[in-house]
Amino acid sequence: MSRRLLIFGGVAALYTVLMTVTWIVSTRQAEENTQTQLDYAVLNLHDTVAGAIDTMLGHIARTAVRHIGSAQVMSLERMAAGAKELDIDEVSTVSREGIVIASNDPRSIGVDMTASPVLNEFMELTNGVTATVSQPFRAHARNPNFRAKYLAAAFPGGDGYVQVGLEESRLKKMLPSILGYIFDEWLLGEKGFFLCADMDTGRLISNPSRHRGEARTLAEAGYDTEGARRYEVIADGKNMGRTFVQTLFGEKCFCRAFLFGGHRFVAALPEREYYGGRNMLAVVFGVTFLVVLGAFAILLDRIFRDSDRLKKFYAAEDDRRAKDMEIAKTIQNSALPTAAPESPCFRIDAAMHAARDVGGDFYDYFVLDATHIAFLVADVSGKGVTAALYMMTAKTLIKNTLLAVRDPAAALTEANAELCANNPAMMFLTAWVGVLDLETGVVTFANAGHNPPVAIAGPKSAAFVRKTSGPVLAFIDGVKYAARTMRLPPGGTLFLYTDGVTEATDAKNGLFGEERLLDALNAVTDPDPHAICGVVRTVVAAFSEGMPQADDITVMAVRYLKPPKLYSRKFPPRQEGVANASEFLDETIGREELRDKQLSPLLPSLHVILDEMCSNIVRYSNAAGFEVDIEIVETPLGVRLTFIDDGDAYDPLAHADPDTTLPAAERPIGGLGIFMVKRMASSIAYRRSHGRNILSVVLSA
Repeated sequence: MSRRLLIFGGVAALYTVLMTVTWIVSTRQAEENTQTQLDYAVLNLHDTVAGAIDTMLGHIARTAVRHIGSAQVMSLERMAAGAKELDIDEVSTVSREGIVIASNDPRSIGVDMTASPVLNEFMELTNGVTATVSQPFRAHARNPNFRAKYLAAAFPGGDGYVQVGLEESRLKKMLPSILGYIFDEWLLGEKGFFLCADMDTGRLISNPSRHRGEARTLAEAGYDTEGARRYEVIADGKNMGRTFVQTLFGEKCFCRAFLFGGHRFVAALPEREYYGGRNMLAVVFGVTFLVVLGAFAILLDRIFRDSDRLKKFYAAEDDRRAKDMEIAKTIQNSALPTAAPESPCFRIDAAMHAARDVGGDFYDYFVLDATHIAFLVADVSGKGVTAALYMMTAKTLIKNTLLAVRDPAAALTEANAELCANNPAMMFLTAWVGVLDLETGVVTFANAGHNPPVAIAGPKSAAFVRKTSGPVLAFIDGVKYAARTMRLPPGGTLFLYTDGVTEATDAKNGLFGEERLLDALNAVTDPDPHAICGVVRTVVAAFSEGMPQADDITVMAVRYLKPPKLYSRKFPPRQEGVANASEFLDETIGREELRDKQLSPLLPSLHVILDEMCSNIVRYSNAAGFEVDIEIVETPLGVRLTFIDDGDAYDPLAHADPDTTLPAAERPIGGLGIFMVKRMASSIAYRRSHGRNILSVVLSA
């Protein structure tokens, strides 16, 4: 008997311990769930009410914009009549410069909106892109005892804007009609609900449908206003308030309350919703010893199994995300050029330091022809594989168009049209694309919403080039980007970057910014592009020491050294074009700056080569035109002739050489001319690139 008592006593003690632990754990979990649910409810409720008010004010502001038409001076009486018609407290017209030029409040006329950081927020509307700007309720500028909400809508093209203001006292009267029964069927959890009442009278304007008719005021619903006052907060979208307990409609509820627009909003969650499961568990444990222990074992097993599944799920998600990041890094790195082109006329260097969460930064540079080099820097919105794939698409579109038309503005226009036509991920990108003319140092460029580059003409002369061509790519369809130009003097440098440089943060959350970038570039003593990129990266890293890198950091420097010893001209695909090319050859070799080279003895052979190759292009290629580049080769001294055409693909070097040992009558027709050119040339090479035949022939002295 004593053993049985010991066993049952031990089991009872175990049951008591398990019940106690289960009770404590389940109660705590229920309370945490309640807090989380109420946090979400208050935030969602605030956002819904604020959104409804913003929608109403936005409609009023846009209506005022349509009625007024443009930023113009209007009489006080007319503005007052407009405010009355719109049922609004304040309406003002602001010019593009930020000056209030018309208002129903004479004290507002002449106010400079740029003079105050709060009022200056509305100047974003003059950028021609932003449609509306809204501010939360704040103290009135001239009477701190009154609170008001302001919203403004832009005139077309950003030519000023209309600002409307709504005082909290008027909102109190309007709020019932705005909200209606928005909360009536809006449940919190399964059985929770929302209440909304006038702060002064306590009259309910929202009441859950299952309790409709039971109460007309908060007090009748059981709400203790005085007891809850110390828990209530003024709504600002950030302060979630504290949870307190009230008995509403005869049921104990966890509540949160906030004040907004002269009304009191209450989110209520019945205690039984989360404690019901706990109580049922206690009943099950009390039925029988074995059932209680079995149920408890099942519960623990389920908890652990669910925990394991969640751990495996999150581990798998982490692994998948890590693999995605590796794939994105691979895609991103594969899209970057492997080596910079070498030339005595320019130097170029670029580097990208990817963040842990790979973004869509990319850069590229490539030779368009003997006298033009293209380069670009871009930044795709978003992160991961999607951004990397989108980056590859954008890069290919821009590069292919540049190779075809050599026009940065046309390249961005074409890329924008293609990206807008197929953009299911709703991504966008900024881009700066330039083409450097090596003969003149002129950079033709187009800027699609990208950070302004920095031009460095000499020591301590760094300055931003703030010319833009249009908005970001894939944002607005049908945009035609405009080409801009600037000139780099010999020895001048153009520095490009992405926002990962200027938006790098330090331990105090301060931004690196544009001024520090200029200071870093002005401090550079070595003008080499590699040194410039290295200095900027080092300075940014020192500024952000100890902080995780939030975005990709990309830098590029292009330095123009001198014009090439190369002369280029295009000709029509006719016989007169061949004759013109021959004259161009004589004119070039006879240039005064080349006379000391003593290249005249090469002219007869050069004419033979030029006549043969140009005649073949005119007769057989079906080209729309051809180009001849004449380049002076220093070591060994000679001349390189490059023939470029967009005709049918044809490699003359692949043609079998004729057998000159046979009599002329027995030899197949054709091939003798190119055979002769091969014999005369010091070297000869052919390649097909982007739909063009390119044949280079070098003749040494």
